[in-house]
Amino acid sequence: MNLKKMKLKTLLLFFVVALSLQVIAQSPQSVIITGTAPDYRNYEIQLYRYADAISKTKELVSTISIDAEGSFHSTAKLSATTYCFADFDAYRAFIYLEPGKEYELVFPPLKQIPASQKRNPFFQAEETAFALKNSSANDLNRQIQQFELAYLKEESRYFNQIFNLQSKAAVDSLKANLSIQFSQSNNTYFNQYLFYRTAFAEYALHQGQSESFVKNYFIDHQPNLLIPSCHRLFRQLFNDYFSFESNQIRGTEFKRLVARADLNGIEGYFANKKQWDTNLSQLVILQSIHDAYSQGQFSQGSLLRLLDTIDASNWPSDKKKIAKRLKERLTYLQTGSDAPTIKLTDFSGVSQQLSSFKGKYIYLNFTRVANPICRQHLDQLKQAGDVLKQQVQILNLILPEEASKQELILQQNWPGEFFIINEQAADTYRVTTLPMAYLIDPSGKLVMSPAPNPLDGFEQQFLNLLKQNRLNELRQQGR
Repeated sequence: MNLKKMKLKTLLLFFVVALSLQVIAQSPQSVIITGTAPDYRNYEIQLYRYADAISKTKELVSTISIDAEGSFHSTAKLSATTYCFADFDAYRAFIYLEPGKEYELVFPPLKQIPASQKRNPFFQAEETAFALKNSSANDLNRQIQQFELAYLKEESRYFNQIFNLQSKAAVDSLKANLSIQFSQSNNTYFNQYLFYRTAFAEYALHQGQSESFVKNYFIDHQPNLLIPSCHRLFRQLFNDYFSFESNQIRGTEFKRLVARADLNGIEGYFANKKQWDTNLSQLVILQSIHDAYSQGQFSQGSLLRLLDTIDASNWPSDKKKIAKRLKERLTYLQTGSDAPTIKLTDFSGVSQQLSSFKGKYIYLNFTRVANPICRQHLDQLKQAGDVLKQQVQILNLILPEEASKQELILQQNWPGEFFIINEQAADTYRVTTLPMAYLIDPSGKLVMSPAPNPLDGFEQQFLNLLKQNRLNELRQQGR
């Protein structure tokens, strides 16, 4: 009897210790980031991670403030290994951070570009890994870089056999060679990265159009889409999947399910026709809503109703959070949504929030007074009629490099008030070209997003808006 009690106590102690270790592993731990970057003196660089890989909502991990001597020291709190990135100048620099570790960063060579170039919708940042000083042999960043070099070497060696001859034996050899070289790692994150990265050689044989391939990588193994190699393979397989499935020979049935926002029907379709498990079906649905929203094949209203249905369903909370973030992203700056508030600073240095302007329509005019085209649009505002002048408050927003243009602005006597904004405010309104405008109603909602520029018929469209609002009021009174 005593022996039984001792065994029971030992077993209970084992579970308590195991649970304690799990709690400790999941608790946030400090990450220290240090280094020197003399070329980046006085820079302030935000390091982000993704909340999820589908909505790609950014979450701030740490701010790296580089002092006047070029030194920096910052900390972050992380509970799991995390892919992080920072956008600065021409770069998107990334790093894998592990809880409880210290990193001495080496910045890439300074490569400054004009802010206007970064706002260009066709701009693509140069992706690069942060180099590390004095990193150990088992550092995750070093392991991944060494693996990528080895993978490219093996892929080059077997390129013709894999991509031209479709040789499975060549794929097996590539995977076996890499497995031998990198079999000693006890880093779970690295092993998952390797597992999904080597899958690309197998993917080349049949473009992923194999039930066994999908089963092996996304059903038998639960995918972590925040691992870049896993997310990249997922995107290769399921990119624009609603469109893909609707365009099949018997795709009309599926297209109807999406048009009706029939969430249960879509899940049942994937379960019965594809033999997918619940987790994969839900991930593909979320990614497909994201992909389809701007494609035009499906009604945006139907796709938003799908997200609302997910929110009211019994889906897991993590998937519901993705759906919520996705809806926020898809409807961001849409007509009818709340106008994001930004800080506006006048020439005296006094700042206020955009949200403090209430009671009138606001014409938010992002402009550049040194630009001849922008000046022509500003001149057109001088010709505005009485209705526009009485009901619309014009806020002309310029970037810091034009703060010295106060005298020119006063001489021209352009309508409205002028304020200086920072690059972050311009990014908040996704300003890609100048001039660019938005119209905000008295309640703070976007009613023209974006709005026409002055020479492109803004005044006429505004008068039409007032007319339509008046007609709607009369209809309501007549009911």
